[in-house]
Amino acid sequence: MRLRAIIIDDEETGITTLKLLIEKYIQDVKVVATCNGPREAIEVIENYKPEIIFLDINMPEMDGFELLERLEWKNFNLIFTTAHQEYGLKALKHNALDYLLKPVYHKELRLAIDRIKDQQITGQTILKDFDFSFLGKINQYKLNKLGITSKNGVEYVDPSEIISMESKANNTLICFENGKDILTPKRLGEFETQLCSYNINFMRVHHSYIINLHKILRYIKEADDIVMVNEKKVPLSKSRRENFFKWLNQ
Repeated sequence: MRLRAIIIDDEETGITTLKLLIEKYIQDVKVVATCNGPREAIEVIENYKPEIIFLDINMPEMDGFELLERLEWKNFNLIFTTAHQEYGLKALKHNALDYLLKPVYHKELRLAIDRIKDQQITGQTILKDFDFSFLGKINQYKLNKLGITSKNGVEYVDPSEIISMESKANNTLICFENGKDILTPKRLGEFETQLCSYNINFMRVHHSYIINLHKILRYIKEADDIVMVNEKKVPLSKSRRENFFKWLNQ
């Protein structure tokens, strides 16, 4: 019986190359769907419920780690694909998650599929009841550049250059130290997960604001306002004062 697979990669060349390798060298795997957008991929995974997912780590809008955290159905075998080595690949391997480094070679692909088949014989499925908490530790490797979707496409920015992020309806306005602003359709809560949880330089200080703590100019006690280096005043909410003052008094 052939294993059904889904390939998820934001680059069409990545999808095409991997699909051709599977068709040529891996007769016991059938690609049933491909996706180049993570939001589309979530729906496709839930519908197809494949045995294998090939997942690119580095995608704009939502990376592979975030996609996994949003899935309800996780009873599949996962193989990460990446062109980068800074994602704690040893940690992936240590936690029984396989990966293929791009460009993918058919011998490494064959070995990965054979490992999956061996696990099936022993009744194991990699992601069933899997503890995803370690993914947070890996996220520290991917903050060198932050992919931000805008009307012009995807821009990769250095998070250290960000001053603040402000919620604007279903969008987020990102202000940079050079005076540049980017409006992205990504919600503020997604940036909180991506930045604040794993980067000690960022904190959500209000329902509508995330700030770079290294870009604070001063704090105005009477107004409960945080003044950033661009002179922008950011309100500090009562529910978040304790965390902010802990940082302030370090």
